[in-house]
Amino acid sequence: MDSHHFVVGKEYHRQALLDFVGSKQAQSGVIWGPLEPGCVICTSGGRHGKKAGYFDEPLSDGSWLYFGQGGSGDQSPSNAANSRLASGSRSVLLFTTRESTAKEIAAQGGYGKRFKFQGSYSVAAVETAIPDSGPRKGNHLLRFHFVRVEEHTSLEAIREIATQVTQASLPELQHRLNMQDQRVPAVRMGLAEYRKRSTEVRQYALLRACGICELCQNPAPFTCDGGLPYLEVHHLHRLADDGPDAPGNVAAICPNCHRAVHYAMNRLTLNMALAEAITEKEAVVSGHGSIP
Repeated sequence: MDSHHFVVGKEYHRQALLDFVGSKQAQSGVIWGPLEPGCVICTSGGRHGKKAGYFDEPLSDGSWLYFGQGGSGDQSPSNAANSRLASGSRSVLLFTTRESTAKEIAAQGGYGKRFKFQGSYSVAAVETAIPDSGPRKGNHLLRFHFVRVEEHTSLEAIREIATQVTQASLPELQHRLNMQDQRVPAVRMGLAEYRKRSTEVRQYALLRACGICELCQNPAPFTCDGGLPYLEVHHLHRLADDGPDAPGNVAAICPNCHRAVHYAMNRLTLNMALAEAITEKEAVVSGHGSIP
């Protein structure tokens, strides 16, 4: 389920990252494991990238460029780490790396890197980059474009629902988004198309909810400018088999329920109940189910 305990801006030791996914990997910058099969952890920075002469970097729009795994020669898309990213089907938990200070090394009794959580991302694209200088000159490197998974929908996006989409067109929008999912894998979309689709899926979830939380079934706690009900869009699963976003993988829920499905002790039970509710609602929209 799309829940984790990492806090943006907070630093963690590597063992906390390994424990989260259930991994025993030693030094790899991409971490995965059986406890969280729908996500991978990517760590950026440290000594290796600087020595190799290429750099992961954040972009002004909040996305990241992240280089693949492979310390010499061409980076292979079939590499275990790279293939998990290239599939576009797993969420990415991104951390930046820094070396411990002398004071920290003394306090902890040994050397250890610190990893600062940057947030949850999706893989929007992968491309080949060929450095023209440095120790990797001429190598074919894989460069992934990470796009932040937004937890909140902007007021502008909410307002668009009232002007561009109606309840009557909900089945048509559902069908179109599902057909797009089958036709274009996430990592083959252009970035602009990826973002447009993500916005449409979020708008779809809010329209389907019709101002009622899809978990607790209570009305939205308040209305935004223009009288539109405020709900937040939650992704049900990190592992979205149908692509970066899909109508059946999102739910529009109130802020209280949104925090609960991420942090409550019974969050797994809540997520299961929400997933069942969305499956039923999607069947109703498509004409293959009835309202209970």
